[in-house]
Amino acid sequence: MHVGRRFVRSSVALAMLITTIVAGQGQVAAASEKSETPADALVASDEVRAKAQKTLASVGRSAAPRLVEDEDGQLLRATSEVPDFAGIWLDDGPTGAVTTIAVARSGRQGAQVAADVQDAFRRQPAAALALSEGATALAKPGTRVRTVEVSYTFAQLKKWQTVMDALLADGVVTFTDADERNNTVTVGVSDQGARADIVRYAKKAGVPSDALNVVEATFGRQSLRDDHRPVSGGQQISYALPVIGDVGTIWYTASCTLGVTARIVNTSPAVPGYLTNSHCSTDYAETDYVYHWQPEIPWGALWNTANRIGYEVLDPSLYTGNPYGSDALACPSGYQCRLSDAAFGAFDGDYTSTPTGWIARPSTTGTINWNGSDKYRITATGTPTGAIRAVGRTSGMTTGTITQSCVRISNIADMPNIGQNCQYLGTYSSQPGDSGGPVFRVTNSPLTNDVTFVGLNWGSGTVNGQPIGIVSAWPMMQADFYPYDVRVCVSVYGC
Repeated sequence: MHVGRRFVRSSVALAMLITTIVAGQGQVAAASEKSETPADALVASDEVRAKAQKTLASVGRSAAPRLVEDEDGQLLRATSEVPDFAGIWLDDGPTGAVTTIAVARSGRQGAQVAADVQDAFRRQPAAALALSEGATALAKPGTRVRTVEVSYTFAQLKKWQTVMDALLADGVVTFTDADERNNTVTVGVSDQGARADIVRYAKKAGVPSDALNVVEATFGRQSLRDDHRPVSGGQQISYALPVIGDVGTIWYTASCTLGVTARIVNTSPAVPGYLTNSHCSTDYAETDYVYHWQPEIPWGALWNTANRIGYEVLDPSLYTGNPYGSDALACPSGYQCRLSDAAFGAFDGDYTSTPTGWIARPSTTGTINWNGSDKYRITATGTPTGAIRAVGRTSGMTTGTITQSCVRISNIADMPNIGQNCQYLGTYSSQPGDSGGPVFRVTNSPLTNDVTFVGLNWGSGTVNGQPIGIVSAWPMMQADFYPYDVRVCVSVYGC
């Protein structure tokens, strides 16, 4: 098994970004003057750009390309002789793929209309329906077909969509769609206060009231890597990483993932903060007071502290021998060990009131897209087992299963003679930058999207060629943090 840690390091020196970084109790100097990078070194030189432009110019452009027809256009053309057609789509069901054909009520039997639709599609060249998964699935053996009857044809929906497109110019409407699944023209608005105006316009334009669906929708670069407040588990965090070379110390920016918001409750006063990986700091298993920023370190970091959320205050040291009295936790001879790759950071400045126990909930698995408001709520803690989820700034939200429990890991890439005792392996995705991300079980108890927090992702590897992610379990983190009492659940549950 080969394992490695999961953070992202940028190759751009921070000498120009950070003049001085004040880190906890000490002052760490940034790159020396010799290591400063001229601004024009951050972009390609005139010579390189000219060469690239010459290469690109070697390809002639004779005429505008012929564009492929869009999916809606393909469907309308293919069903032009089936006026009752109202849409087609493909869903994955528990027993396989299901293609739904929507037909408008017209006096004809829905089954007959669906048969006519299938015949129309079969007469089309494959390329003519390449964009529609529902249509192409009909040509595959074993695809189940179901029919639903609706009020309006697909041609009507497209006509009304064109009518509503006129509102895109006002800046409030964010999208329009001939929405066959809902048999409506769906109109997205950035402000629900505009809903009444949309409805009046649609009525005046002849769009039936039951054919209009107005939803709130905003688009932009909203993801786990963006600036969202209050901060939640799963968001990107960054820190300055020193690399010592011939010209002195150069500071690089590295990215990890915030695990969960948390509190140390047995200090006076209690310390609000967050968990992430120990290796998401300057020194592994050593409290170095490195600052963390969300989502990234800005230009002029000394005076521009808006993104700075806190600094590492608790990063337990390595141990030798068998201080826990357990064979599973004993450190092999010649090694130094930890029970978890975890550290606690204290919130700083405006972030000290950040609530505990929340994890970002991306829109779907496999994506980093997150609107900043949808979240999981931690109502319990436990040990990694069974089906789990992880959230990271690179992989987004992924799912998997814990396959091996309480594994002793050694010979970690770039960590010689370091052992990680009682770690857990799972089939979820772990990529560079996902380090520190929360791992949890969705319990939906007592409410929907409630979860049990089970640990932090810290690395990846392969077992018999199959990729795995590595989890430091919550009980092992508690042992590492002793005698400090760290709590991660929302306040009403206290765990």
